[in-house]
Amino acid sequence: MTAPLPVNILCGYLGAGKTTLLNRLLSQGQERVLVMVNDFGDIAVDAALTSGRSADTIQLSNGCICCSFGGGLFEAFERALGYRGQVDRLVIEASGVAEPMRLAAFAQAEPELSCMAVVTVIDPETIGTRLADPRIRSVVQRQIEGADIFYLSRADHLASETLDDAEALVCHMNPAATFFRQMDDAFLNELHRPHDPVLSSGVGRQNHADVFARRSVILDTAPDRAGFLELLGRFSNSLHRLKGFVQFSGQSAPELVELAGGRLSTAHAPHDGGSSPVRLVVISPEAAILDRFEEEVRRAFGPPPSGRPALLPSDGPEPPCSPHQGGWTGGVAASAE
Repeated sequence: MTAPLPVNILCGYLGAGKTTLLNRLLSQGQERVLVMVNDFGDIAVDAALTSGRSADTIQLSNGCICCSFGGGLFEAFERALGYRGQVDRLVIEASGVAEPMRLAAFAQAEPELSCMAVVTVIDPETIGTRLADPRIRSVVQRQIEGADIFYLSRADHLASETLDDAEALVCHMNPAATFFRQMDDAFLNELHRPHDPVLSSGVGRQNHADVFARRSVILDTAPDRAGFLELLGRFSNSLHRLKGFVQFSGQSAPELVELAGGRLSTAHAPHDGGSSPVRLVVISPEAAILDRFEEEVRRAFGPPPSGRPALLPSDGPEPPCSPHQGGWTGGVAASAE
C-alpha cells in the first residue's frame, strides 16, 4: 500500500513573507517538494516566483484556496497525488487571506494525504496593527489559531524587542504553537510533526469576499520608474498588498514590485510570459481605496489595454468563490536539487 503524501500548509497575512520562506525551504534541497501555489488575484505572481524552484508547481488562481469548496482544490490534490514516488512532500502556499483551519480540514478529508504541521508566517512589525484592525482581525486571528508553527519573518533585520512583542501577542492567542525566527534544522524537523486536528475542528465561516476587495492592474504603457514608485509610496499605508511585474520605460526586463506592511520594494523578476508592461494585483479592505488608486494610475500613466478596464473586476467586493473558480494549471519545472 502506498504511504500517504505528507502535506504542509503555509499561511500568513498579505505580505507576511510566505513566498520568501517557501523559496528558502526549496533551496534547502533535502527533499523533492511539490508546490501548490494559490494567488489571491488574476495575475499569478507567486507562482511565477516559485516556478522552476520545485519539482512542479500547481497554480490555483482567481480565488482563495480555502473558499474553493468544489472540484478545484480536490482536483489539484488528485493531480498532486499522481506525483507520489517522484516527490517527498506537498507544500501549499496559501493566499494571504486563507484560513489554515479550512485548508487543513480539506487535507485531512483526503485519505491519501497526511496533513503535517501548518505554518503561519508572522510579520512582527505589522501583526499588532493587523489584529487591531476590525476589518481584518478575524482573518488574521484564525490564521494564528490554526497554526502548529509560527515563523517570524525578517527576524534578522528587526530589534529583539519587536520580535519579543510579536511572540507575546501571538502566543496569547495560540500558546500551543512552536516559534521560530530562522530556518534551521529544528524548523525543518518540526515540519514533519503531524497537524493537531483540534486546531482544524473550528472551521471558520466568513466569506473573504465580505472583507477584501481585489483588483488586477494591467496597463500597456511602460511607466516612468521614479514617478510610478512615488505614486505607489503614497498608497503604502492604505493598500494591504500590492504585488506584480512592471517593465519601466527604457528597461528591457520587468521588475518585481511589492508593497506590504507599508514597505515598498523592487527586485529582478523572472520572465513570467506576460506581455503588458504593468501587471499588478492590489488588495485592500476598502474598494474605495482601489478606486482612487485606479484613478491616479490612469491619470498619470495612461489608459488600460484596449477593450478592458484597468482594474479587474469592476467596482465592489470580490465575488464569492464557487466550485468552478480557481481551477489548477501548472507545468513541470526544474526539479529541486
